[in-house]
Amino acid sequence: RGRPEVLIKVYHPEIISKRGKALQEKVEAMCQLADLKKDRRLSWPLLSVYDEKKRWIGYAMYRAKGQPMFKLAHAMLYKKNFPGLDRQRVVAYLLNLLDLGIFLHSRGVMIGDCNLQNILCDPVSDAVTLIDCDSYQVIIDNKFYPCPVGMPDMTAKEQHGADFSKVRRTQESEAFSIAIVLFMALMLGRHPYDIKGGSERAENLRKGDFAYGKGDKVARGRIPEGPWYNIWSHMPHKLKSLFIRTFIEGANDPSQRATLDEWGEALSIYRDDME
Repeated sequence: RGRPEVLIKVYHPEIISKRGKALQEKVEAMCQLADLKKDRRLSWPLLSVYDEKKRWIGYAMYRAKGQPMFKLAHAMLYKKNFPGLDRQRVVAYLLNLLDLGIFLHSRGVMIGDCNLQNILCDPVSDAVTLIDCDSYQVIIDNKFYPCPVGMPDMTAKEQHGADFSKVRRTQESEAFSIAIVLFMALMLGRHPYDIKGGSERAENLRKGDFAYGKGDKVARGRIPEGPWYNIWSHMPHKLKSLFIRTFIEGANDPSQRATLDEWGEALSIYRDDME
């Protein structure tokens, strides 16, 4: 109680009874990674927490500042939660997110469940913090700990229909999921596989049916009503080409997906051009 900068994550009793032993093993292994524990851009597990009967119930972590990215990537909510937000700051958040992703990958860590709820953006700076780190895929002391959760419309096609607790995420699958996050942040929350008259998102994803890459006339007829076509058309060509490559060819071919370094380069040029 005397440490306001520290929070405790307490698992629900049914989660503990179902997979408490495996969770404890993974969390305590994650607590061994000293450099990740110190990195305040991550709400990384710091130490185990027990109840008064000395039963394991969860872990302590540093409190993260900010609002979930889904409020930034929302046509209405951004005005209330991110006053004065402009395009340059959106890009700054995304560059910081990419830096974090590259750093985690260099440590053999995969975010896995990439979604806009688990990325916090500080409204008064361009700082980004990742939360729910206990679900990340890690390899510690040669033991593989999977990311057991995910959403089909944020997940690469090759992992659809599989049990996430048995899936091995790759840098290519992760790059695909992060590309969706980038697109949604730049497009006021619009998902890349939302199509007027099309199938549901996950099905469009599996088909590589990305409306924005189909040429002007076709795209205009398939992009949902609203400002999306104008936002897309004002994006730099380099960024658009990476999205087209990733969401059409890359939907079925992981080797065609833009890497995090490529996204970082394109967004850095965008930032510099705006300045």
